[in-house]
Amino acid sequence: MKKPALSLFCSILVLCLYLPTLAQEPDANDWWLRPQRMLQTNLREIDATMDVNQYIREVKDFGANVVLFNVGGIVANYPTDLECHWRNTFMKGDLVGTVLKRLHAEDIRMIGRFDFSKINEKFAAQHPDWLYVSEKGGNVNYNGQVHTCVSGGYQQEYMFKILGEAVDRYPLDGVFFNMIGFTRSDYSGNYHGVCQCENCKRLFKEYSGLDLPPTADNSDPAYRKYMEWTGVMKDKQFTRVQSFLKNKRPDLAICTYTSTGVDIIRKESNRPLGQGAYHDTEQAKWTLLTCGRRQLACCAVHFIRIPYRHTAVSPYLTTRRLWQQMINGAWVDFYCIGPLQRQEDRTGLDLAAGVFNFHKANEQWLTPVKSAAQVALVRRGESEYEGLMQILCENQVPFEFAQIEAEQLSRFPLVIVPDGGGLNAGQCKTLDSYVKSGGKLLLTGKIPEALESAGPITFQTTRPPEKGAYILIRPEDRARFGRPAMDKLDLIFLDSPFHVYEPRDDVEGLLRLIPQDMFGPPEKCYYRTVSDHPAMIYHKYGRGRIACFTFDIGTLYQKQCHLGHSNLVMGAIDKVLGLDRRLKIETSPLVETTHRISRNGKFEWIALFNHSGHIGNALHRPVPAQNIRISIRPVKPVKATRLLGSGEPLMISNQGDRLSVTVGLLRHYDVLLLEYE
Repeated sequence: MKKPALSLFCSILVLCLYLPTLAQEPDANDWWLRPQRMLQTNLREIDATMDVNQYIREVKDFGANVVLFNVGGIVANYPTDLECHWRNTFMKGDLVGTVLKRLHAEDIRMIGRFDFSKINEKFAAQHPDWLYVSEKGGNVNYNGQVHTCVSGGYQQEYMFKILGEAVDRYPLDGVFFNMIGFTRSDYSGNYHGVCQCENCKRLFKEYSGLDLPPTADNSDPAYRKYMEWTGVMKDKQFTRVQSFLKNKRPDLAICTYTSTGVDIIRKESNRPLGQGAYHDTEQAKWTLLTCGRRQLACCAVHFIRIPYRHTAVSPYLTTRRLWQQMINGAWVDFYCIGPLQRQEDRTGLDLAAGVFNFHKANEQWLTPVKSAAQVALVRRGESEYEGLMQILCENQVPFEFAQIEAEQLSRFPLVIVPDGGGLNAGQCKTLDSYVKSGGKLLLTGKIPEALESAGPITFQTTRPPEKGAYILIRPEDRARFGRPAMDKLDLIFLDSPFHVYEPRDDVEGLLRLIPQDMFGPPEKCYYRTVSDHPAMIYHKYGRGRIACFTFDIGTLYQKQCHLGHSNLVMGAIDKVLGLDRRLKIETSPLVETTHRISRNGKFEWIALFNHSGHIGNALHRPVPAQNIRISIRPVKPVKATRLLGSGEPLMISNQGDRLSVTVGLLRHYDVLLLEYE
């Protein structure tokens, strides 16, 4: 096999310029930092009678190495000695002890699930001071389980007795808390309001000096203070939980739906509609960026929603959720009601197990890695960044989220900042420093006055959205953006605020505003005026350069997915700003790409996911994508390439300092591995 002619100097330069700082391997005790494969079969009372032998086989065959297993709280699945802990009446013997011993024998960990949000009505009657009190002054009894309050003695004191008993008795590997915080609604969605129990009244008064607000009202200062207090109470509770559990077992992982006092941040992908094709990619990237030394376990929920817990969502939706979480460095996490042996909608279990076993077979390649993306996207202006994210994904431009901090930005050759108008002076200073030192910055929306790198420009006015307005692409613009698809495109629609600037000196103005004109009747449908107002500002600053779209181009793409907006963004990245992309892929926009490299620099890989089965609200089997052409400038001489899923070796061809590889067929998902010498 021919080897690329890369000098050592070029290899080192590429590594320094394009790769984020490589994280250290997690400590042995922090086993949860290395992405795991967790199966949560949320047990019902009746599942105490399940076939344990079959349960263990199913967990193994599924490919899981962690099980989230119901231990206590609402129902104790072990022979508790505590008076106010309801023992499962269907259980014979010790379900937790039996299963845990069997799992550990198979080198599978167990995280114990606890739910302290409700208590059996028998114990509730004995301890009314433990309970939530609605705005109408009553308790909430749902199917014999009564809501408790965070402020009450059950969650503040008695739950530690339950936790202590379970952790002292069983060598659990972790603890998970369900339904945390101040719950105001029941499972049917009935709203019961701000808790009015005496404990809440007393503790809130001590915290704020105010009386407890009688209802939720954002215009009430007491309610705003109350919302602040509930966050403080939740953080205090899990700080206590962390201290209590870690003093017993430092290697015990704590997992729940918050960030204070936990090791694993729990989230759920549980809405089948309306979350967007890249929801789990976005969630994994953002959470892992902001969670510090913690991990993310975002479960792909098997069922449609709470009233229909025994009916599954599309198997291909579950697959997409699992894949996007896994390939971006989070846990692989699947959640269903009841053990697999008792699932009455088994559609999709085989596909979910396929992702688990893909991870299991390729863990050595998938886990010891960091992002190799060259592009950072700052998460600002919801619709604006979502539209820009979609453009990047559809054009196979690997990216990571970043915050406007010098250390984060310096890792990337190019940074995209949507909705620039709200940037403060400190953020502008950081961006100016980034550009001055050689970075490339793409900004959208209003240009902040404090951003010196934008050059000498004069802000004139902001024009509101106007029906019938356009952006003109002149011949000289077409040459600057260098996109063949724009050869047949002279204008694009404009339906967003437009910020008018007059560039001066060496600032270049590209594109032109066509202001609102006639759009009907058809006989009168033509524009008469082209303004001198540029729709993009371009400036060289220090060793870097900056380009600013003076309108909301990402939002416009999110609304209509017009080819013109996408091509302007890609032209700005590739030609105007001149990003020398290390990875280029020619394929359908329906193929999503992730690019990562090993921490020790011994390999890198490109993950491919086929979205073609998605139409409207339906997700079906993808149509195979053919002849995906991948061009990459490797950081070292390549020893071998192959697809991890099929194991198929691929031939590479040299093109100067780049390698070219063709993936002949992508059915659903796969990973192209490049091993270095």
